[in-house]
Amino acid sequence: MLNSIIRKVVLTIPLLLLVSIIMFTVINMLPGNAAMVMLSDIGGSVEQLDALEEELGLDQPVYVRYFQWLNGFVHGNLGESYLTSQPVIKRIQERLPVTLELIGISIGLAVLIGIPTGIICAVKRNKPIDYVLSTLTMVGVGIPQFWLGILLILLLSVNLHWLPASGFVRFSVDAAKNIQIMIMPSVTLALSLAAPIARQTRSAMLDTLNQDYILTAKAKGQRGSVIYMVHALRNALVPVITAITSQINSMIGGVFVIETLFLLPGMGKSMVDAIYQRDYPIVMGVAMIVVTCIVLINLLTDIIYIFIDPRISLSKK
Repeated sequence: MLNSIIRKVVLTIPLLLLVSIIMFTVINMLPGNAAMVMLSDIGGSVEQLDALEEELGLDQPVYVRYFQWLNGFVHGNLGESYLTSQPVIKRIQERLPVTLELIGISIGLAVLIGIPTGIICAVKRNKPIDYVLSTLTMVGVGIPQFWLGILLILLLSVNLHWLPASGFVRFSVDAAKNIQIMIMPSVTLALSLAAPIARQTRSAMLDTLNQDYILTAKAKGQRGSVIYMVHALRNALVPVITAITSQINSMIGGVFVIETLFLLPGMGKSMVDAIYQRDYPIVMGVAMIVVTCIVLINLLTDIIYIFIDPRISLSKK
């Protein structure tokens, strides 16, 4: 097991290198650059533009800038923002807690909603409650996150005035205000994540409930709660965890939309703003953090599989 984990960690190095090359190339293919954005408001001359590009190093070939960035990345230096001269590491340290809070709350809500819903649908198969909940999960899968977020803003902020539509206050500063602000973005992400989790849980539970050992447990007179929660759910968790992991990876992209929609000062909004401003160091820094997190999530998922189902091994998976 340890050797398999080490091998997977080592294989992430060429993967991250390849991803960094692709991202750096695509980012630098975008029209315009940070120098043009900085001079657009004051209408600078061509000479000023050339001087600013030289100062920022944008006059050098793409491959030269990439190796300069890679050298800094290897030494823990992600560079500085073109527009604010703020170190990218500092920007990430400021914005990362907001994104982690949003993702953590959303995942927790999604699991609390999705897994019980899937279990109920499986246990009450082909009954009215199964049809109702299954229909809701299908609707949840199809609703775009930004559209659901706009609906919540119109309902809870514009019409009812219950929750603030934007802004952010850290939990350590004002816990009540933080909770109010995070409700709508967290629920928006959680509902889009809970729907596929519920569908996968229902499917996995139905397969498990038809197994012989479940029928044997019923024949022995064991309580339904013990059969469903102890015997069936544990063996159904492997595909459910796969669904959760895949949804988390896709949810990271949704974080960018939600943070921009609700004006949360997280990494997603920071990256969107940096793309518009052609602030390449911030874009690359945030992108590499996101890719690294996705790789680590997949690795952690493989390890969790073994503890849930000992029949699975990393070498055979």
